[in-house]
Amino acid sequence: MKKWFSLGLVGLSSAYLAYGLRTLDILDFSGRPGAGYFPLIIGGLLLLATAVNAVLDFREARQGEMHPLQLDPATEGTAELMGVDAHGLDGGRRFPRDVLIILALLSGFIFLLPVLGALAAMIVLMLAYLFTFNQAELLTNVLYALALPAFLYWLFSIILNASLPVGPFGF
Repeated sequence: MKKWFSLGLVGLSSAYLAYGLRTLDILDFSGRPGAGYFPLIIGGLLLLATAVNAVLDFREARQGEMHPLQLDPATEGTAELMGVDAHGLDGGRRFPRDVLIILALLSGFIFLLPVLGALAAMIVLMLAYLFTFNQAELLTNVLYALALPAFLYWLFSIILNASLPVGPFGF
């Protein structure tokens, strides 16, 4: 199942890249990066990453498939020594809850985007995400929550002159 999912991701990545190349121009009329610039880069990197993952998954399947709940002996032994439930290492029971949390955070981000503006909504999203999944690192969370949105705002709004939603503070 895993190898077919990886192959499906390669197909979706290929379709994304092809769609971006067919419908968007890489450069605009003045020679600056146009609307197709990022789909080309992101799509190319996405295709490369999913293709490598698919090759590794097919190679793993060819070497001998294990039962989905069976762990390799090294992982199980290490987890047992550390007192960790090894069956929860790859997702486990919390996985559906985490997906729902991320969907709720992204829905909140989409709602807040026109209200607060791009920069403030990104900061709120990053803070909520990091404090949900990385509660122990207060300073690191705040630094990441400020640095990544600031970089993305600088890149898209200032360098690429892309229109981002403007909030009540003018950014």
